[in-house]
Amino acid sequence: MNLDKPQAARRHARVGAIALALALACAGGAARADVQPYTATAAPDWTAMFTRQTGWTGADGVFSFPRSGDDRVGSGANGQTFFIFSDTFVGNVNADGSRAGGTVMVNNTSALLDGNVADASRLQFNVRTSATGVAKSMVLPTQPDTWFWPGDGVVQNGTVFMSALRMKTGTGGAFNFAVDGTAWLTASAADPVPFLGKYRITEAPALYSPPLGKKGETTFGSAVMALTTTAGAPQPDGYVYVYGVRNDSVNKKLMVARVKAGALTNSAAYRYWDGTHWQSQINKAAVLTDRMASEFSVTPLADGRFLLVFQLDALGRTIAVRYGASPVGPWSAPIAIWDCPEVALTPNIVVYGAKAHPHLSNPGELLISYHVNSLSFVENLQDADIYHPRFIRLPLN
Repeated sequence: MNLDKPQAARRHARVGAIALALALACAGGAARADVQPYTATAAPDWTAMFTRQTGWTGADGVFSFPRSGDDRVGSGANGQTFFIFSDTFVGNVNADGSRAGGTVMVNNTSALLDGNVADASRLQFNVRTSATGVAKSMVLPTQPDTWFWPGDGVVQNGTVFMSALRMKTGTGGAFNFAVDGTAWLTASAADPVPFLGKYRITEAPALYSPPLGKKGETTFGSAVMALTTTAGAPQPDGYVYVYGVRNDSVNKKLMVARVKAGALTNSAAYRYWDGTHWQSQINKAAVLTDRMASEFSVTPLADGRFLLVFQLDALGRTIAVRYGASPVGPWSAPIAIWDCPEVALTPNIVVYGAKAHPHLSNPGELLISYHVNSLSFVENLQDADIYHPRFIRLPLN
């Protein structure tokens, strides 16, 4: 795209984008009702499936990938889902609920689920082990003293594309870690367990922008939405939208890039929404909305809108949604749908990472997961019931 086009053309592009958003926002009439505040309900069957006493005993992250690539609501009923997790406890849980000696934490693990019913007999957890049987991370960077925290992604043409943050130790404080880089991790979706065997690491500079002035660093890959025919999108346009956040002080802000399906690992192919049009410079990406979190989801709805599911204010106790008239918005005010009760467990509890899993959902609702953690590592060892995913269901109509 020619970024030096005349100012009149720029105004025309802006007017066109606003007109499109307004048209989408107005279409559908009364059938386009918003969800009602605090109407989500607990999904204890799903929460129980991730409450375990041996082997994999808790993790955060919880991104899900339909092996078929079809992410429509309910499409997972006849297929298999690949889950990827971040920091994971591996070991045994004692009868009193504490974690047994020998428990270790690794930076990522996975699971496979047959169908979209919360049936523990259909869920297989996968942990990579060393030659001596010691648990270790499923995916590892080649750089020393770093680790991967996987993010969202898609399955396209038989390949799982998974974004990842390459992390390193920080400079201190309660959150003693820092971003070292970003990558796309790819593996065959047909492997018995994707990423447990061979996988490929492709550096992804298109997913990272360092701090600039008063602006915090920006990382993309928090949510990936494929508006493609393969993904079952209601109104496919052939693009994959890769969402991220700018980590400004005490306020994470939503941003978005897009790339043609099939070009995810080609950093030169990315274009960033600057508030008016798509352009190639990552540091010109515009803020779409704020009060975001590091993990979230964006789901295309049958009525033409888009539903953003996120933890309000990153570590706040409230899970919220926003409606978007297009993949770039404009976005509505947040609608609170769930108050996380786990914050009452101890003063150290934090909740975060809310996101939807459309293909695992039943018609007319969204299945949503979120994480529970303690800022006290000792508490996580004393009570294994703290650190594992929770699930809720949100009625959509």
